[in-house]
Amino acid sequence: MTMAMQKEKEKVELFFIPSPLMGHVGQLVELANLMATRFHHLTINILIMQLPNDPIGTNYTNSLVASSQTSDPHNHIKFIQFPPMDLDSFPNYPNAGILADAVIEHHKPIVRELMASWFDMSDRVSALVVDMFCTSMIDVGKEFGVPTYIFFPSNAATLGIMFHLQTLEDEHGQEISELANPGPLLIIPSYAKPVPPSVFPNALTDKDSWSKRFGRYTRKYREAKGIIVNTFRELEPHAILSYDDKTPPVYTVGPMLKPEKPSRNNELLQWLDGQPKSSVLVLCFGSRGWFERDQVKQIAIAIEKNYNEVLPDGFLDHTAGRGKVVGWLPQMAVLAHLAVGGFVSHCGWNSVLESLWYGVPIATWPIYNEQQLNAHYFVNELGLAIEISLDYNQLNKNQRLVSAEEIEKGIRQVMDSSSEVRAKVEEMKAKSRMAVEEGGSSFESLRHLVDDFFN
Repeated sequence: MTMAMQKEKEKVELFFIPSPLMGHVGQLVELANLMATRFHHLTINILIMQLPNDPIGTNYTNSLVASSQTSDPHNHIKFIQFPPMDLDSFPNYPNAGILADAVIEHHKPIVRELMASWFDMSDRVSALVVDMFCTSMIDVGKEFGVPTYIFFPSNAATLGIMFHLQTLEDEHGQEISELANPGPLLIIPSYAKPVPPSVFPNALTDKDSWSKRFGRYTRKYREAKGIIVNTFRELEPHAILSYDDKTPPVYTVGPMLKPEKPSRNNELLQWLDGQPKSSVLVLCFGSRGWFERDQVKQIAIAIEKNYNEVLPDGFLDHTAGRGKVVGWLPQMAVLAHLAVGGFVSHCGWNSVLESLWYGVPIATWPIYNEQQLNAHYFVNELGLAIEISLDYNQLNKNQRLVSAEEIEKGIRQVMDSSSEVRAKVEEMKAKSRMAVEEGGSSFESLRHLVDDFFN
Protein backbone atom coordinates (compact mmCIF):
# COMPACT_ATOMS: atom_id res chain seq x y z
CA MET A 1 0.00 0.00 0.00
CA THR A 2 1.39 3.41 -0.96
CA MET A 3 1.90 6.30 1.42
CA ALA A 4 -0.87 8.21 -0.37
CA MET A 5 -3.31 5.32 0.22
CA GLN A 6 -2.28 4.97 3.85
CA LYS A 7 -3.02 8.62 4.51
CA GLU A 8 -6.03 8.93 2.24
CA LYS A 9 -8.05 10.57 5.01
CA GLU A 10 -5.30 12.99 6.01
CA LYS A 11 -5.82 16.46 4.62
CA VAL A 12 -3.08 17.64 2.31
CA GLU A 13 -3.07 21.34 1.49
CA LEU A 14 -1.17 22.49 -1.59
CA PHE A 15 -0.48 25.91 -3.07
CA PHE A 16 -0.15 26.09 -6.86
CA ILE A 17 1.38 29.28 -8.26
CA PRO A 18 1.23 29.60 -12.06
CA SER A 19 3.01 32.31 -14.00
CA PRO A 20 0.63 35.03 -15.25
CA LEU A 21 1.66 34.21 -18.83
CA MET A 22 -1.29 32.74 -20.73
CA GLY A 23 0.54 29.71 -22.08
CA HIS A 24 1.55 28.66 -18.56
CA VAL A 25 -1.65 29.04 -16.55
CA GLY A 26 -3.65 26.37 -18.36
CA GLN A 27 -1.25 23.49 -17.82
CA LEU A 28 -0.88 24.08 -14.08
CA VAL A 29 -4.66 24.30 -13.72
CA GLU A 30 -4.91 21.04 -15.67
CA LEU A 31 -2.41 19.42 -13.28
CA ALA A 32 -4.54 20.59 -10.36
CA ASN A 33 -7.66 19.13 -11.97
CA LEU A 34 -5.87 15.83 -12.55
CA MET A 35 -4.59 15.61 -8.99
CA ALA A 36 -7.87 16.64 -7.36
CA THR A 37 -9.83 14.13 -9.43
CA ARG A 38 -7.53 11.22 -8.68
CA PHE A 39 -6.55 11.97 -5.07
CA HIS A 40 -9.52 13.15 -3.03
CA HIS A 41 -7.49 13.89 0.08
CA LEU A 42 -5.78 16.81 -1.70
CA THR A 43 -6.99 20.37 -1.45
CA ILE A 44 -5.33 22.63 -4.01
CA ASN A 45 -5.27 26.40 -3.75
CA ILE A 46 -4.37 28.06 -7.04
CA LEU A 47 -3.04 31.59 -6.72
CA ILE A 48 -3.90 33.57 -9.84
CA MET A 49 -1.79 36.57 -10.83
CA GLN A 50 -2.68 38.65 -13.87
CA LEU A 51 -0.60 40.58 -16.34
CA PRO A 52 -1.59 44.26 -16.52
CA ASN A 53 -3.45 45.29 -19.67
CA ASP A 54 -3.92 41.70 -20.86
CA PRO A 55 -7.65 41.23 -21.62
CA ILE A 56 -7.15 38.07 -23.69
CA GLY A 57 -5.12 36.36 -20.99
CA THR A 58 -7.50 37.54 -18.26
CA ASN A 59 -10.55 36.23 -20.13
CA TYR A 60 -8.83 32.91 -20.73
CA THR A 61 -7.87 32.56 -17.07
CA ASN A 62 -11.39 33.48 -15.96
CA SER A 63 -12.80 30.78 -18.26
CA LEU A 64 -10.43 28.21 -16.70
CA VAL A 65 -11.50 29.22 -13.20
CA ALA A 66 -15.19 28.98 -14.09
CA SER A 67 -14.74 25.63 -15.81
CA SER A 68 -12.73 24.10 -12.95
CA GLN A 69 -15.18 25.27 -10.32
CA THR A 70 -18.19 23.78 -12.09
CA SER A 71 -16.43 20.48 -12.86
CA ASP A 72 -15.21 19.87 -9.30
CA PRO A 73 -18.17 18.57 -7.25
CA HIS A 74 -16.00 17.87 -4.20
CA ASN A 75 -14.58 21.41 -4.27
CA HIS A 76 -11.00 20.19 -3.98
CA ILE A 77 -9.72 23.16 -6.00
CA LYS A 78 -9.93 26.70 -4.71
CA PHE A 79 -8.89 29.78 -6.64
CA ILE A 80 -7.43 32.86 -5.01
CA GLN A 81 -7.44 35.60 -7.63
CA PHE A 82 -5.30 38.62 -6.92
CA PRO A 83 -6.65 41.93 -8.25
CA PRO A 84 -5.21 43.17 -11.55
CA MET A 85 -2.43 45.72 -11.35
CA ASP A 86 -2.03 48.99 -13.19
CA LEU A 87 0.38 48.88 -16.11
CA ASP A 88 1.79 52.23 -14.95
CA SER A 89 3.32 50.38 -12.00
CA PHE A 90 5.69 48.63 -14.43
CA PRO A 91 7.25 51.27 -16.70
CA ASN A 92 9.70 50.45 -19.46
CA TYR A 93 9.28 46.70 -19.60
CA PRO A 94 10.70 45.38 -22.92
CA ASN A 95 8.62 42.20 -23.24
CA ALA A 96 5.90 40.09 -21.64
CA GLY A 97 8.39 37.76 -19.94
CA ILE A 98 10.14 40.53 -18.03
CA LEU A 99 6.78 42.06 -17.14
CA ALA A 100 5.64 38.69 -15.80
CA ASP A 101 8.78 38.46 -13.66
CA ALA A 102 8.03 41.90 -12.20
CA VAL A 103 4.44 40.93 -11.45
CA ILE A 104 5.59 37.72 -9.74
CA GLU A 105 8.13 39.59 -7.62
CA HIS A 106 5.48 42.14 -6.62
CA HIS A 107 3.24 39.31 -5.37
CA LYS A 108 5.98 37.63 -3.32
CA PRO A 109 5.23 39.52 -0.06
CA ILE A 110 1.50 39.05 -0.70
CA VAL A 111 1.96 35.28 -0.95
CA ARG A 112 4.10 35.39 2.19
CA GLU A 113 1.28 37.10 4.12
CA LEU A 114 -1.25 34.62 2.74
CA MET A 115 0.82 31.64 3.87
CA ALA A 116 1.35 33.18 7.28
CA SER A 117 -2.41 33.52 7.71
CA TRP A 118 -2.81 29.89 6.61
CA PHE A 119 -0.47 28.71 9.35
CA ASP A 120 -2.19 30.99 11.89
CA MET A 121 -5.38 29.03 11.21
CA SER A 122 -3.48 25.80 12.02
CA ASP A 123 -3.79 24.53 8.47
CA ARG A 124 -0.58 22.97 7.26
CA VAL A 125 0.57 23.65 3.71
CA SER A 126 2.28 20.45 2.58
CA ALA A 127 3.93 21.80 -0.58
CA LEU A 128 4.17 24.61 -3.09
CA VAL A 129 3.98 23.77 -6.79
CA VAL A 130 5.24 26.74 -8.79
CA ASP A 131 5.63 27.47 -12.49
CA MET A 132 9.11 27.42 -14.02
CA PHE A 133 9.17 31.24 -13.92
CA CYS A 134 7.97 31.57 -10.30
CA THR A 135 11.18 30.29 -8.72
CA SER A 136 11.48 33.25 -6.34
CA MET A 137 8.53 31.72 -4.46
CA ILE A 138 10.89 28.96 -3.30
CA ASP A 139 12.22 31.51 -0.79
CA VAL A 140 8.71 31.96 0.64
CA GLY A 141 8.33 28.21 1.04
CA LYS A 142 11.64 28.00 2.88
CA GLU A 143 10.51 30.63 5.39
CA PHE A 144 7.67 28.33 6.43
CA GLY A 145 9.50 25.03 6.03
CA VAL A 146 7.36 24.10 3.02
CA PRO A 147 9.02 22.16 0.17
CA THR A 148 8.65 23.53 -3.35
CA TYR A 149 8.20 21.62 -6.58
CA ILE A 150 8.84 23.19 -9.98
CA PHE A 151 6.30 22.69 -12.74
CA PHE A 152 8.16 22.68 -16.07
CA PRO A 153 5.61 22.94 -18.91
CA SER A 154 8.10 22.21 -21.69
CA ASN A 155 9.95 18.95 -22.38
CA ALA A 156 12.63 16.97 -20.58
CA ALA A 157 15.30 17.68 -23.20
CA THR A 158 14.87 21.44 -22.83
CA LEU A 159 15.09 21.13 -19.05
CA GLY A 160 18.31 19.20 -19.58
CA ILE A 161 19.85 21.86 -21.79
CA MET A 162 19.15 24.52 -19.14
CA PHE A 163 20.91 22.44 -16.49
CA HIS A 164 23.80 21.80 -18.87
CA LEU A 165 24.28 25.50 -19.65
CA GLN A 166 24.15 26.38 -15.97
CA THR A 167 26.81 23.76 -15.24
CA LEU A 168 29.01 25.05 -18.08
CA GLU A 169 28.84 28.57 -16.71
CA ASP A 170 29.13 27.89 -12.98
CA GLU A 171 31.64 25.04 -13.01
CA HIS A 172 33.61 25.61 -16.22
CA GLY A 173 33.47 29.39 -16.71
CA GLN A 174 31.76 29.14 -20.11
CA GLU A 175 30.34 32.38 -21.52
CA ILE A 176 26.90 31.11 -22.52
CA SER A 177 26.26 33.84 -25.10
CA GLU A 178 29.21 32.50 -27.13
CA LEU A 179 27.30 29.31 -27.82
CA ALA A 180 24.98 31.23 -30.14
CA ASN A 181 27.85 31.87 -32.55
CA PRO A 182 28.07 29.71 -35.69
CA GLY A 183 30.27 26.74 -34.98
CA PRO A 184 30.43 22.97 -34.63
CA LEU A 185 27.55 20.85 -33.35
CA LEU A 186 27.28 20.82 -29.56
CA ILE A 187 27.09 17.75 -27.33
CA ILE A 188 24.21 18.14 -24.82
CA PRO A 189 23.58 15.27 -22.35
CA SER A 190 19.78 15.42 -22.73
CA TYR A 191 20.01 15.01 -26.52
CA ALA A 192 21.09 11.72 -28.08
CA LYS A 193 22.44 13.54 -31.14
CA PRO A 194 24.56 16.72 -31.40
CA VAL A 195 22.65 20.01 -31.51
CA PRO A 196 23.41 22.83 -33.99
CA PRO A 197 23.92 26.30 -32.41
CA SER A 198 21.38 27.74 -34.88
CA VAL A 199 18.46 26.18 -32.97
CA PHE A 200 19.47 27.45 -29.53
CA PRO A 201 16.74 29.69 -28.06
CA ASN A 202 17.53 33.40 -27.85
CA ALA A 203 16.32 33.34 -24.26
CA LEU A 204 19.17 31.00 -23.31
CA THR A 205 22.00 32.53 -25.33
CA ASP A 206 21.22 36.25 -25.06
CA LYS A 207 23.59 37.53 -22.39
CA ASP A 208 21.07 39.66 -20.47
CA SER A 209 18.25 37.11 -20.77
CA TRP A 210 20.42 34.27 -19.47
CA SER A 211 22.11 36.18 -16.66
CA LYS A 212 19.03 38.03 -15.40
CA ARG A 213 16.35 35.42 -16.02
CA PHE A 214 16.95 31.88 -17.27
CA GLY A 215 20.26 31.23 -15.55
CA ARG A 216 18.71 32.40 -12.28
CA TYR A 217 15.65 30.19 -12.79
CA THR A 218 17.83 27.15 -13.44
CA ARG A 219 19.91 27.61 -10.29
CA LYS A 220 16.70 27.81 -8.26
CA TYR A 221 15.48 24.56 -9.85
CA ARG A 222 18.35 22.86 -8.06
CA GLU A 223 16.84 23.97 -4.73
CA ALA A 224 13.44 22.38 -5.41
CA LYS A 225 12.36 19.08 -3.88
CA GLY A 226 11.24 17.84 -7.28
CA ILE A 227 10.52 18.90 -10.85
CA ILE A 228 7.26 18.05 -12.60
CA VAL A 229 7.56 17.86 -16.40
CA ASN A 230 4.76 17.73 -18.94
CA THR A 231 6.10 14.80 -20.92
CA PHE A 232 6.07 11.00 -20.80
CA ARG A 233 8.85 8.45 -20.59
CA GLU A 234 8.07 6.70 -23.85
CA LEU A 235 8.57 9.96 -25.76
CA GLU A 236 11.84 11.09 -24.13
CA PRO A 237 13.63 8.08 -22.60
CA HIS A 238 17.13 9.44 -23.28
CA ALA A 239 16.50 12.91 -21.86
CA ILE A 240 14.84 11.59 -18.71
CA LEU A 241 17.84 9.38 -17.93
CA SER A 242 20.39 12.12 -18.67
CA TYR A 243 20.20 14.25 -15.52
CA ASP A 244 23.11 14.34 -13.08
CA ASP A 245 22.98 13.60 -9.35
CA LYS A 246 22.59 17.31 -8.57
CA THR A 247 19.18 17.37 -10.23
CA PRO A 248 16.10 16.97 -8.00
CA PRO A 249 13.80 14.01 -8.75
CA VAL A 250 11.93 14.48 -12.02
CA TYR A 251 8.29 13.43 -12.31
CA THR A 252 6.86 12.96 -15.81
CA VAL A 253 3.08 13.44 -15.73
CA GLY A 254 2.15 14.18 -19.34
CA PRO A 255 0.83 14.54 -21.80
CA MET A 256 -1.36 17.14 -20.14
CA LEU A 257 -3.20 19.09 -22.80
CA LYS A 258 -3.87 22.76 -22.20
CA PRO A 259 -7.60 23.30 -21.61
CA GLU A 260 -9.27 25.56 -24.15
CA LYS A 261 -11.86 28.23 -23.68
CA PRO A 262 -15.24 27.10 -25.02
CA SER A 263 -15.77 27.57 -28.74
CA ARG A 264 -17.83 30.64 -29.53
CA ASN A 265 -19.40 28.86 -32.48
CA ASN A 266 -19.06 25.64 -34.41
CA GLU A 267 -18.84 27.11 -37.90
CA LEU A 268 -15.29 25.90 -38.47
CA LEU A 269 -16.02 22.41 -37.16
CA GLN A 270 -19.13 22.25 -39.33
CA TRP A 271 -17.00 23.18 -42.33
CA LEU A 272 -14.57 20.38 -41.45
CA ASP A 273 -17.49 17.94 -41.38
CA GLY A 274 -17.83 18.47 -45.12
CA GLN A 275 -14.20 17.70 -45.98
CA PRO A 276 -12.76 14.29 -46.93
CA LYS A 277 -10.85 12.29 -44.33
CA SER A 278 -7.25 13.48 -43.77
CA SER A 279 -7.57 16.11 -46.53
CA VAL A 280 -7.24 19.29 -44.47
CA LEU A 281 -3.93 20.95 -43.64
CA VAL A 282 -4.01 23.14 -40.53
CA LEU A 283 -1.62 26.09 -40.28
CA CYS A 284 -1.44 27.64 -36.82
CA PHE A 285 1.49 29.55 -35.31
CA GLY A 286 0.35 30.31 -31.77
CA SER A 287 -1.12 33.40 -30.16
CA ARG A 288 2.08 35.42 -30.73
CA GLY A 289 3.12 34.14 -34.15
CA TRP A 290 3.19 36.49 -37.15
CA PHE A 291 4.86 36.89 -40.55
CA GLU A 292 5.81 39.77 -42.80
CA ARG A 293 3.73 40.31 -45.93
CA ASP A 294 6.26 38.72 -48.31
CA GLN A 295 6.40 35.57 -46.23
CA VAL A 296 2.62 35.29 -46.14
CA LYS A 297 2.61 35.44 -49.96
CA GLN A 298 5.04 32.52 -50.14
CA ILE A 299 2.76 30.51 -47.83
CA ALA A 300 -0.26 31.30 -50.00
CA ILE A 301 1.54 30.25 -53.19
CA ALA A 302 2.60 26.93 -51.64
CA ILE A 303 -0.90 26.16 -50.39
CA GLU A 304 -2.46 26.96 -53.77
CA LYS A 305 -0.07 24.55 -55.52
CA ASN A 306 -1.12 21.72 -53.21
CA TYR A 307 -4.90 22.01 -53.28
CA ASN A 308 -5.68 20.08 -56.42
CA GLU A 309 -3.39 17.21 -55.44
CA VAL A 310 -4.69 16.81 -51.89
CA LEU A 311 -8.41 16.84 -52.68
CA PRO A 312 -10.14 14.18 -54.78
CA ASP A 313 -11.07 14.80 -58.42
CA GLY A 314 -14.07 17.04 -58.81
CA PHE A 315 -14.33 17.90 -55.13
CA LEU A 316 -13.52 21.59 -55.54
CA ASP A 317 -16.27 21.89 -58.17
CA HIS A 318 -18.86 20.93 -55.56
CA THR A 319 -17.66 23.03 -52.63
CA ALA A 320 -18.12 26.70 -51.90
CA GLY A 321 -14.56 27.34 -50.71
CA ARG A 322 -11.15 25.78 -50.47
CA GLY A 323 -10.23 26.81 -46.97
CA LYS A 324 -10.77 29.10 -44.04
CA VAL A 325 -8.79 31.89 -42.44
CA VAL A 326 -9.87 32.42 -38.84
CA GLY A 327 -8.73 34.72 -36.05
CA TRP A 328 -9.06 32.13 -33.28
CA LEU A 329 -8.74 28.38 -33.68
CA PRO A 330 -10.12 25.77 -31.25
CA GLN A 331 -6.94 23.84 -31.93
CA MET A 332 -7.61 20.62 -30.04
CA ALA A 333 -11.09 20.25 -31.49
CA VAL A 334 -9.70 20.85 -34.96
CA LEU A 335 -6.78 18.40 -34.58
CA ALA A 336 -9.22 15.78 -33.27
CA HIS A 337 -11.34 16.02 -36.44
CA LEU A 338 -10.99 13.15 -38.93
CA ALA A 339 -10.74 15.60 -41.84
CA VAL A 340 -7.38 16.93 -40.58
CA GLY A 341 -4.36 15.21 -42.09
CA GLY A 342 -1.46 17.52 -41.32
CA PHE A 343 -0.39 20.43 -39.15
CA VAL A 344 2.06 23.23 -39.98
CA SER A 345 3.04 24.37 -36.50
CA HIS A 346 5.34 26.74 -34.62
CA CYS A 347 6.23 23.73 -32.42
CA GLY A 348 5.19 25.15 -29.08
CA TRP A 349 5.14 22.25 -26.63
CA ASN A 350 1.37 22.39 -26.10
CA SER A 351 0.84 22.08 -29.85
CA VAL A 352 3.36 19.25 -30.17
CA LEU A 353 1.65 17.20 -27.46
CA GLU A 354 -1.78 17.85 -28.98
CA SER A 355 -0.58 16.69 -32.41
CA LEU A 356 0.77 13.45 -30.94
CA TRP A 357 -2.38 12.85 -28.90
CA TYR A 358 -4.51 13.00 -32.04
CA GLY A 359 -1.99 11.37 -34.37
CA VAL A 360 -1.58 14.36 -36.70
CA PRO A 361 1.96 14.75 -38.12
CA ILE A 362 3.62 18.16 -37.93
CA ALA A 363 5.55 20.17 -40.50
CA THR A 364 7.85 22.37 -38.41
CA TRP A 365 7.98 26.15 -38.64
CA PRO A 366 9.28 27.53 -35.33
CA ILE A 367 8.88 31.23 -34.52
CA TYR A 368 10.41 32.08 -31.11
CA ASN A 369 11.50 30.86 -27.66
CA GLU A 370 12.45 27.16 -27.51
CA GLN A 371 10.45 26.27 -30.64
CA GLN A 372 13.54 25.94 -32.86
CA LEU A 373 14.93 23.44 -30.37
CA ASN A 374 11.62 21.51 -30.37
CA ALA A 375 11.57 21.47 -34.17
CA HIS A 376 15.12 20.11 -34.37
CA TYR A 377 14.33 17.55 -31.65
CA PHE A 378 11.25 16.18 -33.39
CA VAL A 379 12.70 16.11 -36.89
CA ASN A 380 16.30 14.99 -36.37
CA GLU A 381 16.23 13.04 -33.12
CA LEU A 382 12.74 11.60 -32.63
CA GLY A 383 11.70 11.32 -36.28
CA LEU A 384 8.19 12.53 -35.47
CA ALA A 385 7.95 15.59 -37.73
CA ILE A 386 8.66 16.92 -41.22
CA GLU A 387 10.92 19.93 -41.75
CA ILE A 388 9.80 23.13 -43.40
CA SER A 389 12.20 25.16 -41.28
CA LEU A 390 14.17 24.45 -38.12
CA ASP A 391 15.79 27.80 -37.37
CA TYR A 392 13.28 30.42 -38.53
CA ASN A 393 13.33 33.16 -35.90
CA GLN A 394 11.18 36.28 -35.65
CA LEU A 395 13.92 38.03 -33.68
CA ASN A 396 16.49 37.60 -36.44
CA LYS A 397 16.67 40.86 -38.39
CA ASN A 398 18.36 39.03 -41.26
CA GLN A 399 15.89 36.16 -41.33
CA ARG A 400 15.69 34.81 -44.87
CA LEU A 401 12.39 34.20 -46.61
CA VAL A 402 11.19 30.60 -46.59
CA SER A 403 10.36 29.97 -50.23
CA ALA A 404 7.09 28.65 -51.59
CA GLU A 405 9.02 25.66 -52.94
CA GLU A 406 10.29 24.73 -49.47
CA ILE A 407 6.83 25.14 -47.97
CA GLU A 408 5.25 23.11 -50.76
CA LYS A 409 7.76 20.29 -50.23
CA GLY A 410 6.98 20.20 -46.50
CA ILE A 411 3.24 20.17 -47.14
CA ARG A 412 3.52 17.29 -49.60
CA GLN A 413 5.54 15.25 -47.12
CA VAL A 414 3.34 15.91 -44.11
CA MET A 415 0.18 15.04 -46.06
CA ASP A 416 1.66 11.79 -47.43
CA SER A 417 -0.63 9.08 -46.08
CA SER A 418 2.05 6.39 -46.38
CA SER A 419 5.01 8.23 -44.86
CA GLU A 420 7.24 6.77 -42.16
CA VAL A 421 6.71 9.87 -40.02
CA ARG A 422 2.93 9.41 -40.09
CA ALA A 423 3.33 5.80 -38.97
CA LYS A 424 5.64 6.84 -36.10
CA VAL A 425 3.22 9.57 -34.99
CA GLU A 426 0.38 7.05 -34.95
CA GLU A 427 2.49 4.72 -32.80
CA MET A 428 3.34 7.56 -30.39
CA LYS A 429 -0.34 8.50 -30.22
CA ALA A 430 -1.07 5.09 -28.71
CA LYS A 431 1.85 5.39 -26.28
CA SER A 432 0.79 8.87 -25.16
CA ARG A 433 -2.64 7.59 -24.22
CA MET A 434 -1.32 4.49 -22.47
CA ALA A 435 1.02 6.66 -20.37
CA VAL A 436 -1.84 8.44 -18.59
CA GLU A 437 -4.02 5.36 -18.08
CA GLU A 438 -3.96 3.40 -14.83
CA GLY A 439 -0.64 1.61 -14.58
CA GLY A 440 0.94 3.78 -17.29
CA SER A 441 4.24 5.59 -16.82
CA SER A 442 2.77 9.04 -16.19
CA PHE A 443 -0.02 7.67 -14.01
CA GLU A 444 2.55 5.98 -11.77
CA SER A 445 4.87 9.00 -11.77
CA LEU A 446 2.03 11.20 -10.53
CA ARG A 447 1.27 8.70 -7.78
CA HIS A 448 4.91 8.76 -6.67
CA LEU A 449 4.79 12.56 -6.63
CA VAL A 450 1.78 12.58 -4.31
CA ASP A 451 3.50 10.01 -2.09
CA ASP A 452 6.47 12.37 -1.90
CA PHE A 453 4.29 15.12 -0.41
CA PHE A 454 4.25 13.06 2.81
CA ASN A 455 8.01 12.60 3.07
